[in-house]
Amino acid sequence: MSQERMIEIQVLLLDLERNMRPLRWDLDHNQINEFKRQRLAKIQEEHQNLKTELQGLQ
Repeated sequence: MSQERMIEIQVLLLDLERNMRPLRWDLDHNQINEFKRQRLAKIQEEHQNLKTELQGLQ
């Protein structure tokens, strides 16, 4: 079961990273609005939680 969960978490992490890239670019180039800034913060928090869970399973 934990092996399946690890794979699931890795897929979710890749998807979150894919979603973060354009938002980080916008932030770096000062082209981000408040809605996108909040979305980026939420995605980063979820990403960190999943990374922590993955490390706990390993």
